[in-house]
Amino acid sequence: MVSNPLHANPRPPKVRVSSQNPRAARHERPRPDPAGPRFPRGPPIPARRAVLSGPGSRTGRYTLTAWGFDREHIDDSMLVMSEIVTNAVTAARGQQIRLRCAIYHQAPLLECWDPSPARPVQRDAPETAESGRGLTIITAYAKDSGTRPAATGEGKVIWALMPT
Repeated sequence: MVSNPLHANPRPPKVRVSSQNPRAARHERPRPDPAGPRFPRGPPIPARRAVLSGPGSRTGRYTLTAWGFDREHIDDSMLVMSEIVTNAVTAARGQQIRLRCAIYHQAPLLECWDPSPARPVQRDAPETAESGRGLTIITAYAKDSGTRPAATGEGKVIWALMPT
């Protein structure tokens, strides 16, 4: 008699259901940790790659689309995320950064961790300057924004809460 390999193991396979599961993530909206994210976590992104190929932008756009935001919210959020990432890449100086998208009171919360403790400074850039407008753009589009030390004590988190 030949045994059926499908019935060789009587226990069903374990299924991991969490917000990390891409299929489960489509059906639930993650809630931000009230104490703030415990950066660094998640897959690190080399700073040079974040600028050249934009994996943060693709991931953020995909996430916000899956969560049901309209094109205008997504475009504004991606503009703000690009400015946050540019500030982080400048501060990281070749080290890794980490990005996070979450929902906070039905609005996108965009965060980026970098290893530098130095906080960005808003400045008035002349019309001919090639840089210096990032924080101005962030404050113009975001409902609220800021910088805080990382919960791990290493580096900082730059965040922006977008309007609903």
